[in-house]
Amino acid sequence: MKKATETGYGITGIDLETTSLKRRTFLLGAAASTAGLYMGSFAPGIFAATGGHLEILGWEGETGDAELAEWRKQRGITVRSSYASNQDDITARLAGSDPVQLDLTMYALGYETIYQEMGLLKPIDTSKIPNYAADNIVPLFYKGSRWYWDGQQWGVPLLWGMNTIVYNPKKVQKPSEYKDLLDPKLKGRLTFVDDGTSNWSLIAIIAGYGDKYPNLTRAEFDDAFEKLKPYREQCRVFAASSGDAVSLLVSGEVDAVFSASANTPSETTKRGVQTALSVPKEGAALWCDALFIPKTAKDIPLALEFINKTLEADTQAKMATTMFSGVVNQKAVPLLPADLRNTFDYANLDAFFEKSKLYGQPPLSSDQYVTYAEWIDQWANFKGSF
Repeated sequence: MKKATETGYGITGIDLETTSLKRRTFLLGAAASTAGLYMGSFAPGIFAATGGHLEILGWEGETGDAELAEWRKQRGITVRSSYASNQDDITARLAGSDPVQLDLTMYALGYETIYQEMGLLKPIDTSKIPNYAADNIVPLFYKGSRWYWDGQQWGVPLLWGMNTIVYNPKKVQKPSEYKDLLDPKLKGRLTFVDDGTSNWSLIAIIAGYGDKYPNLTRAEFDDAFEKLKPYREQCRVFAASSGDAVSLLVSGEVDAVFSASANTPSETTKRGVQTALSVPKEGAALWCDALFIPKTAKDIPLALEFINKTLEADTQAKMATTMFSGVVNQKAVPLLPADLRNTFDYANLDAFFEKSKLYGQPPLSSDQYVTYAEWIDQWANFKGSF
């Protein structure tokens, strides 16, 4: 597969409490079963060190607590995993004159630039991570500019996923583009989910500014929200969370969601209502979480071994099933449950990534472009209109 384009840059002070945290919590709680997964193999000759301890701060479900239990036992190591409430929690623990000692932590899309400028990242020696190899990794996630710059690797992608249109096929014809959601038959039958940052890129895209997001001028920004109004007029209710979107679909109050978590159909099916995903021609909203070694790391060799272990095919399959997400190791794909494998359409990733991009976040401060805080305010105004 060819490497797709990554677009959008910007540094942020993002509080993901109402965005990525909600998404992760929903995915983790909804996909608790890991039945039928493969146990990981252990190759003791690859890494010579024995014993040791790691301090890890990351997202619940992505720190390998269950998936790497056997590896920890066989290696005689201990790992203390702490869970971040949002990305700013990680930033706060690493910034300032008295940072917390961590061997590994994570960043979401849009934070690589601010962490680089803050000097929080240590370069990663990928020769010590044999699983991070071109013949293993989905091309988009191998040495992409979100994780690799100035000739060095700074982050290692772990899992990825998408938010896109969810609809009831018994009530609605499959939307092939976002303007299909403006069908008069959907009047009062559409909703939005309060996952701001996953909607923002789509708001820019439907207004014709996808190639400029997240750096929109004031005029472009105002125009984008003006062009969002017809979609708002299709809605009667607003979904405060992914779980609320599921409930609205199941109850029949709505027949389509502008952009929802990829596991929404599996959740409605559990409650007796069939729904489906549609990735329109404009693309889906993507997310990707990456591991990085912070400046406070003590046991870097063991941290590198941990990263390598998370990229093993069986570990990737287990984590992705728990989080209902995509894998970065292509060799994990055959190990995935059929529904998860089909959801992310691994056979056609080239085409998928041609239209679905890895966007950054709006700038924290700028004299030229609308800032993150201004997006937050305008999104709040949009929610308040319901």
